[in-house]
Amino acid sequence: MKAMKLTLVACLVLTLFACTDPYAFEPGDPTKPDPPAPPQLVAPGDSWRSDQYGYPQDVNFGWQQVSGAQFYQIEVYIDSLLRSEYLRYANERVTQPSLTASFSICGLYYWRVRAASRNWNNYTSWSSPFRFGLPNPAK
Repeated sequence: MKAMKLTLVACLVLTLFACTDPYAFEPGDPTKPDPPAPPQLVAPGDSWRSDQYGYPQDVNFGWQQVSGAQFYQIEVYIDSLLRSEYLRYANERVTQPSLTASFSICGLYYWRVRAASRNWNNYTSWSSPFRFGLPNPAK
């Protein structure tokens, strides 16, 4: 009985300290192929700046379709390091290679996309981020 308690405690300790989020870890499935290359971003192009001053402002996002993708994930940040505390928009289940999102605050934004499919071993890598700007209406 004592050995069983020690084993349970050891498993708990390993679970708590081995993964930052034990529920987020899923081992790869060796029977599925690795995912293809990440999506290539199309619009808004890197360093694009809107010439509209009205807010909220709709931004049309587009990327090249990844063959076999069942859905895409998109993230938009206000920091080039793409840290979670600067995430301003996310959509986890985009089924087409395009999306329109509305923004109410001017500034520089950074966006990226990745693709997913149940037929792959994992998600694709994230695309290289593109930057876009929304103008300050006070200027």
